[in-house]
Amino acid sequence: MEENGRQLPFYYEDKQLMENLLKDVSLAIKDSDALEEKEIVNDFLRKVSETFLFVTIGSSGVGKSTFLNRLFQCALSDREMPESTKSIREYRYGVSEAAVRVNEHVTRIFKSREELDGLQIIDTQGIDQMGENGSLECVREYLRKSSVVFVLFDVRSVKDYAVWDLLEDVETRKTVFVLTKCDLEEPDIIKERQEKLRQYMEEAGLKAPVFRLSTQWEDSFEAIREYASQEVIGSNPVLTRQQENLDELKKMLGQLAESFERRREQYESDAAILNNINTSIDNFILNNRVKIDDLKTTLKREIEREIEAYEKEVISKLDPQKIKERFPNGSRDFEDYLNLINEGYRKRMTDNVNRKTQMTVQTYLAGLEGVFEEATGYLNKRENILALKDKFYGSMAESKKSMVYRAATDMDVTRDYYHSLYDTSTELFMKLWKARAEQEQAIRKAKTIGTVTGMAGGALTGAAVAHALAPAVAAIGAKAGAGALATALGSAGAVLWPVVGLVLGALVIRHIAKKLASANTLLELEKKTEEAIAEFKKETAKAKESMTEQILETIENMFRMEIEKTDKSFSEFRMSVNIEGNNIARLEEKFSTINSYLQQIKELERRQELAL
Repeated sequence: MEENGRQLPFYYEDKQLMENLLKDVSLAIKDSDALEEKEIVNDFLRKVSETFLFVTIGSSGVGKSTFLNRLFQCALSDREMPESTKSIREYRYGVSEAAVRVNEHVTRIFKSREELDGLQIIDTQGIDQMGENGSLECVREYLRKSSVVFVLFDVRSVKDYAVWDLLEDVETRKTVFVLTKCDLEEPDIIKERQEKLRQYMEEAGLKAPVFRLSTQWEDSFEAIREYASQEVIGSNPVLTRQQENLDELKKMLGQLAESFERRREQYESDAAILNNINTSIDNFILNNRVKIDDLKTTLKREIEREIEAYEKEVISKLDPQKIKERFPNGSRDFEDYLNLINEGYRKRMTDNVNRKTQMTVQTYLAGLEGVFEEATGYLNKRENILALKDKFYGSMAESKKSMVYRAATDMDVTRDYYHSLYDTSTELFMKLWKARAEQEQAIRKAKTIGTVTGMAGGALTGAAVAHALAPAVAAIGAKAGAGALATALGSAGAVLWPVVGLVLGALVIRHIAKKLASANTLLELEKKTEEAIAEFKKETAKAKESMTEQILETIENMFRMEIEKTDKSFSEFRMSVNIEGNNIARLEEKFSTINSYLQQIKELERRQELAL
């Protein structure tokens, strides 16, 4: 035992370090979003501490228990010929000897023989005696996990259907065939049966060594032991297992480091794209701020001039000497006159505001179209670095690819929508703008079409957008004529456009008319007219202030909303980049951690070399 102890310094001295290292690696891969690969890695981490698993199968009486005990030099039983196995026995190393019932089919037996350390040995009941009561499924599970499977046949019966059926169901990694009781047959018969066995192996697609075993031939056991030591587990099973683990661990950490590097490269690439997009938007806003301010200044001047002209025109008609001549029906004629003037100036102001606003908006949209053209160009040329054979961030690569596609499609649709508005006539532009709720619904429908068709054919085209928008445009056009604008406004909902109201309200007009109509004498009419003009000026001043404030505020909000809509088109992409940016610091930590793990592995390997 002392010699074995010297052979296993790596196992005894570094076992805890190895376990801690594996736990740390498990934490390192938690950020991985590739669920399938993560499960593979986690499965590996579960397996790295497993022992070498030997499984022996065969029919009843073939000598499985005796074979295992002789193979492991009576480590399993002190009796040279152990009793027949009932169900399944699982042998392991233990500080003290004990037997534990795992379930109704499996008994775990601990043996204090250090040569069993690192090994797990499964001795099974005869396969021919196992029904579908659970025992057979337990055997299949052991076979799936096995390091080596010993398949025993009595030399007199190599065509055991139950055994061959079991081997067909399970893909074993390493299989060794053993012909037992060869001392009971003549050499030529044994040779014939061995050839028959190889024929069955070939039919089953199995390539494996075949050993002939006799209870009288100790050297036959020695040949199997030598094969198992050299070809299956090596001279020291624990060292061999740990080396395999370390090799796998190094490979996995290398892939993880490459994956982290790709993730950082993807972030840097996407951050550069986002910076270009943000710069384009910022420059656009800066360059167009002057146009918006000029529009507001022009509209303010137009409104003030029109209201002042309106005020002068009305006041010019309020000559006490001519009022009765001009308004023979009294207050009713005066009300009709003021309402007519009100409506005329409202129409003129509306036309001026709409014309100048539309010209600015169309120029603005043309600029936004250029911004979207540039942005979609960035995204369409984006390199999907994560997709390059990345084992750890595969699903992230796919989700990012899908996200970028959706963002590019959104930009294409919005760009084509702005282009459509820029190209339309004045009348159609207003109808489309006012019915923007319908228009945006059509855009969402177009985006849905783009999502479905774009996967096969790339980004959504302007023709597809026009086709998707056609029903909404046709519906709006059909509403042209009386009440068309009111209908459009009704469908617009919260969509902004500067709307000019009447200069004076009906109540104010009626009050002034009644005041003038109440005068009985010329002297009283002159006094009432003077009071009416003062009230009229006061009301028009208030109207000018409120209308100007309302129009300019609507103009400001309208362009602000356009920028918000524009910015929202990039929100998903921006969010993903920002999230990645927040993770970069942790990513750098992981690079350092991985290098530390690799250094630990080098130290473990150095100790292993010394142990060997």
